[in-house]
Amino acid sequence: MRIAVVIVILVSVPLLGGCRGVSPVSPPQCPTPTELEPTPRKLMSPDVSAVSIVPAASNQPPPLTNYHRLTAEECCTLACQNSTIANLLESGLTVKTGWLATRGGKDAADWVRVVTTRHMSQEARNRNAGNALTIYYKLLEAELKLDILGSALAELEELITANDKLAARGFKQTADAFDLQKQRIELLADQARLRAGVRKGNAELKSLLAIDPNTAGFLLPADQVRVVPDPLDADQAVQLGLMLRSDLNLIRSLSSMLNHQTLVAVRQSLIGIAPALSAVQSTTEFLFPPLTAILTAVAKAEATIVKRQLQGLLRDRERAATKDIRSAADEWLAARDLVAIARKRVELIQSHVVELEKKLKAGFGVELELRKTRLEALKAEGELITEVIRWKVADVKAREEIGLLCGCDSTCK
Repeated sequence: MRIAVVIVILVSVPLLGGCRGVSPVSPPQCPTPTELEPTPRKLMSPDVSAVSIVPAASNQPPPLTNYHRLTAEECCTLACQNSTIANLLESGLTVKTGWLATRGGKDAADWVRVVTTRHMSQEARNRNAGNALTIYYKLLEAELKLDILGSALAELEELITANDKLAARGFKQTADAFDLQKQRIELLADQARLRAGVRKGNAELKSLLAIDPNTAGFLLPADQVRVVPDPLDADQAVQLGLMLRSDLNLIRSLSSMLNHQTLVAVRQSLIGIAPALSAVQSTTEFLFPPLTAILTAVAKAEATIVKRQLQGLLRDRERAATKDIRSAADEWLAARDLVAIARKRVELIQSHVVELEKKLKAGFGVELELRKTRLEALKAEGELITEVIRWKVADVKAREEIGLLCGCDSTCK
């Protein structure tokens, strides 16, 4: 009894001693409501007085310099190699060897993890390549259209000069000077947007390709896009995609490897591909591993259930893949048709330019009309580039949905 009293005293003494120097903590206070004074609706306009005026023709922004050549094949290869998710998956893969690999089906479970990692990393690499190539061709579009904009601005400056001279000489059939200046401002705005797009695209692409973001200079897409004449066969694309896609082959592999020994490993793999299925599972093998090994019949029955789930999941993913591949094929065909229409528009306007040039040489006063038509031709060329890149991006998307981008070097073209 004395010992118990002593223990109570010894325990209570430091507690009491500690309380002497500690002030009680005050309860948290509710925030005081903030009240603002009412005011009439009156907004202040932005102050842009410090921004420089639109530069003259002799004071254009300097062209982007210090480029590094990058082909589409190199872009695809680097994207496949430098997928962060894929590399992290593979770096975290450990396989037991020796005596541990033969105990309780550990070798089979390890093989499930190896196969799962390979399929998931392949899928990640394919998606990373699709993303990188899309940015690559968008970057190419911006660079090509920057050249066209430069030519358009130069042509517009010549038109403004010629128009001013004719107006000074008293000609009435001149262009509206206000419309010409407005058009010039719009071209300068387009140029600024494209330059910003080039810088943003370079930053994104360098990140995907594991290029040092501090590397000076810009990536120069060195690829001549060729629009192919043969149409994309949607049925063949679907058949190829159902055979090649890594996400589908992963489910097939898990189903074929599933048995009472690999049940736990397969369910762990399901966490990454179908969390809902992995959540609805028995906890016997996690709580009592020795008991699970003894109750083989129970484990086999559960494996049969999981296999049926995998087969149903495979059918659902195959339907989704079929839809995605067909949608990509439809987009591919529509984009190629738009390329043909844009090309026809360019050829039509260019033929008119040739006719006006002949008239100008013959002494007709068509200088203003000629320069306006040249501007229309340059605009049509920019629209053609947009449609060509849109088709190429659709081509990349179709290859990505099929699962072709990281199979071999030739599929990146």
